[in-house]
Amino acid sequence: MTSSGGTSDGATSGRSDAPAPDVARWASGRHRYVDNLKVVLIAAVIVGHAILGYSEFDAWSYSDVREVSLASVTVIVLLAVVAPFGLLVIPLLFLVAGLLTPPSIERKGPGRFARDRLLRLGVPFVVFALAMWPLLEYALFRWLGNAPDLWTYLLAERSLDAGVLWFVGALLAFSLAYAVLVRVRGRPTRARPEPVRFAHLLMLAGAVTIATFLLRLAIPFESDNWFVDVNLWQWPAAAALFGLGVVAARGDWLAAVPDRLRRQSRTATLIAIGAAGLFALAIIVLGVDAEQLWGGWHWPALAFVAGESTLSVFGPVWLLAVAQRRLDRPFRWASPAARRSAYGAFLLQGPVLIGLSLALRPVPMVAEVKALIVAVGGVLASFALAWLLIDRVPGVARVL
Repeated sequence: MTSSGGTSDGATSGRSDAPAPDVARWASGRHRYVDNLKVVLIAAVIVGHAILGYSEFDAWSYSDVREVSLASVTVIVLLAVVAPFGLLVIPLLFLVAGLLTPPSIERKGPGRFARDRLLRLGVPFVVFALAMWPLLEYALFRWLGNAPDLWTYLLAERSLDAGVLWFVGALLAFSLAYAVLVRVRGRPTRARPEPVRFAHLLMLAGAVTIATFLLRLAIPFESDNWFVDVNLWQWPAAAALFGLGVVAARGDWLAAVPDRLRRQSRTATLIAIGAAGLFALAIIVLGVDAEQLWGGWHWPALAFVAGESTLSVFGPVWLLAVAQRRLDRPFRWASPAARRSAYGAFLLQGPVLIGLSLALRPVPMVAEVKALIVAVGGVLASFALAWLLIDRVPGVARVL
């Protein structure tokens, strides 16, 4: 993704008039751990969507037409192990985006920065989220006999599903808003600001809890938004982590999260994960309707938001610090080409995963085996296809 959010901004991506980017030159000006972290997180997102395609959860398009389903035991294990991590992936990408945004604006100026964001985020959002993904979904449902004609389908849906590209749309909005703020108020002074402390993160988590709870009174969790579905019910946490990154950039968090804050964030994250487990157990014992979790004047909705917000604030800070200590070195799986292709892989995962699922559809296999094949194949194919486009198609490198 760009350096303002995990996409391909920042260092040079090669000669603009050449079809193949100079990837070695591109990599030379990057933070290695950031690009390695991108590869890990985007691969995790692709794997998660591949698995969701064979589950009963309505969080990935193929799950609506799946031919086999994961066993209940598999789903329970995945929820227990993967769900907390899943709540951290996108907020962590927004945190990294915020950290990389001030240096980018400092280098380019707000005007050029905004134009760059419109090219690298706006163009993919329009092409993938507003055209390719809705048409891909319609073609999938129509082919399998689950959709009427296109116009009737669009009227029935009431909104275009942006799919995973909601992240790109939100990042574009936050980036342009910050560019306007810098244009109006001027660039921040170079004086070192007050360091971010645990109490600040605690207050931020509280603010995200309140804002998200109030927002979900109108837009419940996993509900469709008007016209374009961009997961507005996640925006308070996303905006908070982007803003935290912008503030923390002046405290040199891009080099290292303060060690004390790292340890405090780790403790808060582990406590929140433990509390989430107890909350899930209480929901089951008390027989609470799961619908009450998604929004409304219910204590389950407030408790769910509080836990989610706490994880969304403290978890990314801890994981960022872990990445700085563990991923700041070369890895065979994170070659320059793989790191350069991460944003493109994120964009292309939808057609790749659905294509693989359809190819396996007639094969008699249990869902667990199909999910594993689609997950591994989806990661490899998404990164390979992205690199092929960047390396071989003129002009694509400027966007991806």
